[in-house]
Amino acid sequence: MGYIFETEIEQIMNGVSARTIGEAETIRLRDLLAADLHPAIKAYFKARVKQILQQERMTEVRSKKFPYSLPEVVRLLEQVDVLLVHNYSFGQHDFALMLDHAVHFQFNFLCRPQWTLLNFIFENQRRRPTSDIRRKLRYCVDYEYYAEIIKRLIDDRGLAEIEYDEFKDLLEKIDNEIVSRHSSVELALLTRPLLRFIQSALPVPPAKLSDSRIPINAAVVFFEDKKLNDIKDRLEAERDKNSVTEISLKELAVLIERVQTHNEEAEVDFPEGPADPVKVEEKPPTTPSEVLPKPQPVVVSKTPVKIFSDFEEDEPITVPLSPQSEDLLGDLADSSILVNLHSLFSPSEEKIFIKKVFQKDELLFRESLDQINRMTEWKEASQYLQQIYLTNEVDPFSDVAIMFTDKVQRRFQPGEPEKNENI
Repeated sequence: MGYIFETEIEQIMNGVSARTIGEAETIRLRDLLAADLHPAIKAYFKARVKQILQQERMTEVRSKKFPYSLPEVVRLLEQVDVLLVHNYSFGQHDFALMLDHAVHFQFNFLCRPQWTLLNFIFENQRRRPTSDIRRKLRYCVDYEYYAEIIKRLIDDRGLAEIEYDEFKDLLEKIDNEIVSRHSSVELALLTRPLLRFIQSALPVPPAKLSDSRIPINAAVVFFEDKKLNDIKDRLEAERDKNSVTEISLKELAVLIERVQTHNEEAEVDFPEGPADPVKVEEKPPTTPSEVLPKPQPVVVSKTPVKIFSDFEEDEPITVPLSPQSEDLLGDLADSSILVNLHSLFSPSEEKIFIKKVFQKDELLFRESLDQINRMTEWKEASQYLQQIYLTNEVDPFSDVAIMFTDKVQRRFQPGEPEKNENI
């Protein structure tokens, strides 16, 4: 990475190992997903196991005489795959190796998301199939607005592949749009996912958000990735002149304010609430939807960046943003489009359903909602719910299953669905 964060990385790895495999010979993926870990670690392990299973599937020899394409067979095979993935078993060596890859990757992504996404997705290729891009986005659960906009771009344009230059330009446009709408405090709080990742391994986190600290080198890399070079230079100067190794979020917000206003006496009104770094399932208080007060398009120019070669220019790509949803993109204004299922669940409902329907697997919960969001008929969604209950060994007639079914069904009923009712 250019900067060494091995102390923080080793702390995270030790914490994950202690909460999962410990001294045991093996551990199943489902037990890891149920452990008290940062969602980014769970996402990496689950995505990697899915990829391993997909690679095995590609080597299978299937007779054309068997109707594998029948919808009923496809659904059952998907269910089998879910069971295989969740019961995948790691030995000590395999677990340690994947954990090392997971922590290094997520630390890179949280420090410099643009750089990491470009290199992780494209490697040394000039273009990538969109199926590969979708698969690799499963590894990234923080900064979700990247994945949402990229997926929307793929769907709206019906893209089969994306050029490196186009993808690079898209990432820069996304960040420019987000960064331009943040105050100094909100820019400092953009680093909170990185803070939560680092502090997920600490036994006693800071009591206040303003006291939470990140390595100053991590902040340097973060703002360099965002092309905010004035802030990056000031952080480097503070580090080199005053031998600063860590910086609190409040100090970071003040530094940003002084750089942007060119006023060395400037101060900020920073929230003094609890740090709450362990509750990683909660979204940061400065998600993109909260700092975009009006629907604004992100216009993605296809002017070539000339990293590899030129390509023909086309009309700009417009990716609409909607502040009405929890997500950056959220629900579309067109009433003919079904409501985004994520917006129907309150935080308390999410916690209950994740625990009692999805066996504490938050990633599976969100992936299932994404899958249902792609469905247009209640009949198809109902069959999918039955698969979920069967796979997770949930009684479909239990109170919690009935409530979850009713909640999902509202998406397909005419009229305005009720939102965020507390159970």
